[in-house]
Formats: sequence, structure tokens, C-alpha cells
Amino acid sequence: MIVSEHTKKKSTLSHIKCVLCRSDSRLGVKIKKIGNAFGTVCEECTKTFNDEEIELMHNMFSAFGGYFGKMSNSKELSYSKLEEIAKSYKEQNKNSNNIENDIKTLHSALLYGISCQQLVRGVKLLVD
Repeated sequence: MIVSEHTKKKSTLSHIKCVLCRSDSRLGVKIKKIGNAFGTVCEECTKTFNDEEIELMHNMFSAFGGYFGKMSNSKELSYSKLEEIAKSYKEQNKNSNNIENDIKTLHSALLYGISCQQLVRGVKLLVD
């Protein structure tokens, strides 16, 4: 004999994690096509990053681990990491015009909450 089960309704909305920053969000979450899959992106990340940056960041975090801002909880720490990257580029006489193509540096910057645009502008400003 088959007995029907009554399902319970949830009284609260559950949290959804952003695929980029891993913040819990209830409202303002967008479902974006990222590569061949779909992911949820919070409202703040949607405003901050364009679709190409979202896909790049998602791919990097999938390949190398981490999430946006994982290693930083303050602007001071993020800025000190940016200074460290700029100092490294200056000491090694690397061309700062191609910094967005340096995957290792870009991933490190993203972990510290430094966006792609902030990295490029910041390093150029600090190196020159």
C-alpha cells in the first residue's frame, strides 16, 4: 500500500552562496551562465564584475581553489598585498602592462579581494 507523505513548507528562505565571494545571500542573487554551467552570483559581485570577469574568476577558483576576498578582511591588508605585487614586479623588471595575463598574480590578487581592474591600475600606479 502506498501512503502519501505530506511535505513540510519551509517558513524561511535558505541562504544561497555566491560562486565568487561565497557570501550568504537571500535576495538579489542572479543565476548566470558561467561556461557550460550555471552559478549563483550575489548582487554585489554582479554590480562589481562584468560577465567576462565573472567567468574568468569562476574558472580560476575552480582550478586553483579559493574565492574572492578569502585572504583579506580589510582594505589595508588588500592594499599591502597590492604593494607587495607591485614591488615584486619592479624588482624583477617585469612589464606591468601585461599583469592581467599573469595567472598566478591575478589569482593571488583575487584571493585578497583585489579586482582585475584594481590590480592593473594599482600596479601601474605603484610601479611607475
